[in-house]
Amino acid sequence: MEQRQFHRVHFFQRVQVKTNDRVYETHCLDVSMRGLLLVRPENVDWKLEQGLHVTLTLAEDQVIEMDCSLVHIDEDFVGCVCDSLDLDSMIVLRRLLELNLVDPKAINRELAELIRSNALRAD
Repeated sequence: MEQRQFHRVHFFQRVQVKTNDRVYETHCLDVSMRGLLLVRPENVDWKLEQGLHVTLTLAEDQVIEMDCSLVHIDEDFVGCVCDSLDLDSMIVLRRLLELNLVDPKAINRELAELIRSNALRAD
C-alpha cells in the first residue's frame, strides 16, 4: 500500500494554470502541503517536469498560488508537486487542510517536514 508523507484533501475547485505564456482554466481534485492533482485541460501538450503557476481562489481574500512542476501526466489528470509557495498562500492552504483533515495536528508535522526537506535541498 502506498504511504504518503503528506495528507491529501479532496477539494474540487476551479483553478487557473499559467505555463509558457498561456492561461488555462481547469479544476483541482485534491490538494496537500506538497502539491495538487488537476483535471488535465483539453488539447495541452504538457511534459513531465514542466513548470506551472497554479492559482486557487477560495474567496476574494483567500488565494493559494503555487509554482509547481508536473510529476504525473495521464489522459485525464496531472499531478503537480509544489516547488514554491509564498507565506500568505501557505497560511490559506494550512487553514484549508486543518478544516478538512480528521487530525488537524498532522498539518504541523507536515509543515515541519516540508520546511526541513526544503532546508536540506538548499544546503
